[in-house]
Amino acid sequence: MMSKRALLVAGLVAVLSLQGGLAAHATEVKPAASAPQSKPSLPAGSLRLDLLARPRALGEQGDAFGAKSWVIVPPPPPPAPVVVEAPRAPPLPFRFMGQVDDGRGNISYFLIRGTATLAVSVGESIDNTYRLERAEGGVLHFIYLPLQARQSLQIGVGS
Repeated sequence: MMSKRALLVAGLVAVLSLQGGLAAHATEVKPAASAPQSKPSLPAGSLRLDLLARPRALGEQGDAFGAKSWVIVPPPPPPAPVVVEAPRAPPLPFRFMGQVDDGRGNISYFLIRGTATLAVSVGESIDNTYRLERAEGGVLHFIYLPLQARQSLQIGVGS
């Protein structure tokens, strides 16, 4: 009489021989039809070396033992504010040449601008840019009309 163990082994051999033998059964492992194959099949005993590669995140050169600084660099100072100056009148373009009193209290002042000679009385405008506001104590007082800025010209003659 055969032992239970011997009967079990004999039955297993019979089942496997009906399915194509032990060798065919051991090499024919088919994946499930519903699972998609995303990785290429590799021969048995192969290693996936691409899984061993790591990105370099150890500094710029990848040197794990290179010098490191733990000092926190402060942010740069904010830029200096831009100071915009208020517009100013240009320097007076006139030079004093002389003056003439007509005897009735009207005084004409002769000024030189570039190569031109101008005769101006108090209250008159010059090219809608300057106006002679007053003359007192040897000084002619002008107003630069675009900015309403006051300017003066020393003439050295008391009037």
